[in-house]
Amino acid sequence: MIRDPSICDACARLRMRRNPEAETSVDRWVPYCDAFPEKIPDAVFLGGFDHREPYPGDGGIRFLLKEGEEEILRLYEERAGAS
Repeated sequence: MIRDPSICDACARLRMRRNPEAETSVDRWVPYCDAFPEKIPDAVFLGGFDHREPYPGDGGIRFLLKEGEEEILRLYEERAGAS
């Protein structure tokens, strides 16, 4: 399964850790970051929420463009209609 680009894909804060309770390859990895140390909410990681804006529970930590990921951000913005 291939998902649409997320703003997280272009973020310098994105990290992934193995999910020891994974039952399928889809949930093998847990996305997390400084803003969401347990797990990035699906509304942000999968749902297209623009995390340049505040999101409940983010502690004021927002998207930070990872060097060289401008094209991924452009693809996200195109899909989401963000600017």
